[in-house]
Amino acid sequence: MKRSAVIPVAALLLSVGLTAGLFCWTRGGMGKGVRPEFEAFRSEGGGTPEARLKAPEFSRWNRYPREPEIRVALREQPVDALTLEIDAPYRIRAVGGKSVLMRGARLASCRVVVDEKGLRVGGTRLDAEGVEIEVDRSPAIWVGGNEYRGRVRLYRRDKRVLPVNVLPLEQYIAGVVDSEMPAAFPREARRAQAIVARTYALYQVEQAPRGAVYDLFASTRSQKYQGYQYRGEKNRLLAGESDSSREIAESTRGVVGQHDGGLFCTYYCAVCGGKTVEGSGVFKDAAPVLSPVTCDGCRDARLYRWEAEVTKREAESALRPLLGREGKKLGTVKSLQAVRKGSRGASSQYVVRDDRQSFQVTGAALRQALGSKGLYSPNFDVQDKGQTLLFSGRGHGHGVGLCQWGARGMAQRGATAEQIFRHYYAGAVLVGLGYR
Repeated sequence: MKRSAVIPVAALLLSVGLTAGLFCWTRGGMGKGVRPEFEAFRSEGGGTPEARLKAPEFSRWNRYPREPEIRVALREQPVDALTLEIDAPYRIRAVGGKSVLMRGARLASCRVVVDEKGLRVGGTRLDAEGVEIEVDRSPAIWVGGNEYRGRVRLYRRDKRVLPVNVLPLEQYIAGVVDSEMPAAFPREARRAQAIVARTYALYQVEQAPRGAVYDLFASTRSQKYQGYQYRGEKNRLLAGESDSSREIAESTRGVVGQHDGGLFCTYYCAVCGGKTVEGSGVFKDAAPVLSPVTCDGCRDARLYRWEAEVTKREAESALRPLLGREGKKLGTVKSLQAVRKGSRGASSQYVVRDDRQSFQVTGAALRQALGSKGLYSPNFDVQDKGQTLLFSGRGHGHGVGLCQWGARGMAQRGATAEQIFRHYYAGAVLVGLGYR
């Protein structure tokens, strides 16, 4: 593929999506001239910038003496088939095996499916439950419309196939930064995003159960990651990472957040709407540092405030399967109103009444059920207008942890990545991992 055709599109994206919302070790690394200290992390006191760089405010954490690899599931569920293309010399082995099952100078686009004993790559049958593709030059492996760095593993799951990208952590972070935060956002906001994304990823690595074949997803179910480049509309090549995101990853290389001596899940959202949400009200594994903080940096976001009008019939159709999973049967919706509304929008309680009974649901559950109808967060008020329900809300996403638009606003006022991180995760500390 022609690398010159790649277009960095993150700078065009001014509406940031939520995520986060879920080992092999190599001595990999990105770029040249790796620096052990980072200009974003300096004290607020006096002294020259050069002096400050020699005394960073974070200590070293030597649990990772080498740069770790991350395993990213490229689909949330196994698929019936996928397309594979390799534009460099390659070798395919069974996962964990040494014998080469298939090799070539390149592989033209072909289908990968499973059969009764293994995987079929194009016209070649590979007798293995899982195979790993390695190449002489990376990036070179295309899965569907995306090209990826590192290696790709293909796992047989019943009658379906699950693709997993395995690559050095810092290369993964470069892809996440551009996928999660526009290049137009200030550099310090993007540095904070890199630190948050790195902490989130390594936390998922440490939480992965024994025998798991991946650590997290490439979608917003974990963190958005599109690889090195991908094909957009009309087969146009778009960049999944950029010189800017690679520099951001390198300049914060190995820096993570820590609470109580270990990593924690650094949940983050697109727009909090003025105040973040208590993490424990949304996520069972939320650390104490995910407490509500005020945020006035996201006022410029399109979804700082929003309205959505939903018919009661639409609400009924959306809520019926949600309540059905709890063994409750919803009839014709007559009303919906708040019974407890506070600053922790996700834990607010609402009562839904039908023609026979009433049910209590949380703001988070309503947002999940009605998200496609324009409910962008669990923070809203609702007004009954007869045949419709008018939701007036704030923010985009679950509202926990770092607010991406808030980080933008803080950086525009001169805040460093360290200050941004400490604001949204009050009580957490930054440490540098031992690898270079």
